[in-house]
Amino acid sequence: MEDARNPKSQNPDPKSQRNPNPIGIWGLGFGIWDLTTALAVLCAITASGCGKKGPPLAPFVHIPAAVEKISAERVGSEVYVKVTIPVQNIDLSTPADLSRIDVYGFTGTTPPARGLFLAQAERLAVIPVAPAQRPGEPPPSPKALASGASQGSEVTVRDVLAPEQLVPRPPPPPLPTKGRRAVPAPVATTARQTVPAGPPMPRRFYMAIAFSDRARSSPQGAVADLPLTVVPGPPEDLRVTYTAETVTLDWDPSGGLIGFIVDRTVPNEEAPVDEVPSPQPPTPVASDVPAGPTRYNVYRIESADPLALPDRAAASEWTTPRPAPLNPTPLTTLTFADPAAFDRTQCYLVRAVRGATTQLIEGESPPMQCVTPVDVFPPTPPANVTAVAGEGSISLIWEPNLEIDLGGYLVLRGEAGSATLQPLTDSPIPDARYTDRDVKPGTRYTYAVLAVDDRVPLPNVSVESIRVEETAR
Repeated sequence: MEDARNPKSQNPDPKSQRNPNPIGIWGLGFGIWDLTTALAVLCAITASGCGKKGPPLAPFVHIPAAVEKISAERVGSEVYVKVTIPVQNIDLSTPADLSRIDVYGFTGTTPPARGLFLAQAERLAVIPVAPAQRPGEPPPSPKALASGASQGSEVTVRDVLAPEQLVPRPPPPPLPTKGRRAVPAPVATTARQTVPAGPPMPRRFYMAIAFSDRARSSPQGAVADLPLTVVPGPPEDLRVTYTAETVTLDWDPSGGLIGFIVDRTVPNEEAPVDEVPSPQPPTPVASDVPAGPTRYNVYRIESADPLALPDRAAASEWTTPRPAPLNPTPLTTLTFADPAAFDRTQCYLVRAVRGATTQLIEGESPPMQCVTPVDVFPPTPPANVTAVAGEGSISLIWEPNLEIDLGGYLVLRGEAGSATLQPLTDSPIPDARYTDRDVKPGTRYTYAVLAVDDRVPLPNVSVESIRVEETAR
């Protein structure tokens, strides 16, 4: 009771009333100070981003996209590899940062491992790529554009196969395994085992790698696969003749009569019902030839020496397109007609073609045959010559000739009963009509017309037209 009435017990220390919880208030003050200090330190650390210019960043390096469009087509001992130049980088930015494309080739039964292709293949050609116009930059000069292929274009590289390139290289040793033993694949059993036909067929593999201005290489892209089958034999006994309008080629079939018969034999009958076929397709062997039938391509050669094979240096050219045959599709016949060009040498090659439409294989050609057509063919004689007498003249008219090399007409005249007619015109006239004003009234005349071409120095002259007679008035 005394404590309750004691003033000291009812009025505590004034300092304790001003700070009833000194520890809690200090903790709050410490938290505010800590947050302020942290913000100051953070601002000091990021001062370079708070209105101050930092050091320059390294330029972004573009890497060209992989070459995904590549194909190969064989013509005899040459392979034409088509490559489409990429138009973007691997980050899909355009235009592509490109300076060149390297084309590689490898001969084997299987392609090298993905990461070992360039190490085992040989570089066949280097395709320079012209600079592309970039946004905000002036266009490249015409000289720079002509220095290489443009992006998005298709370029053809010619690979001349040397004898050693027809032999497959041995497969690379298998990559080492980490603590694992290779387990052989199970062999499928069939009702009837077949004896292997021979070594696998060699194949030629092609790959293209793009390089940037900084020598950054693109990822490895698509691989073109070309089987090195036995090419079809050349057609035999190529013959070339010509007429006034066409040059005609005809030849004997590839392989001669035996090849013609074998090419048209009845297909093999299906296996008996009780024979169980193998689940694995037969492995093609080196002696296989492309599927038939044999067809033909005809080429007209303009160069002086078309049969001389280019050397390896010439084969590295990147502007060599595949020769285009005269026929739009391979021929199933043994003849072909080409328009004649007089006084101009025309040389021809014929190659046998076998294989599917998507991958044709052309064989070597027989010796080239050349011909120089000479225009020894006169025009046809004018037809339907008609004579009409007038006062002091006789007019002639006839149907015009249709020859494209027509030079004009010569008019002949003689008196009735004359065996030989004399020319009335000193030079050919262009029109299909003529008026003879040097006539004597009452005299009967005989007329004929000749057609001449424009060959120089001596034109070809047709035979006489049908003679007509008329009496002058």
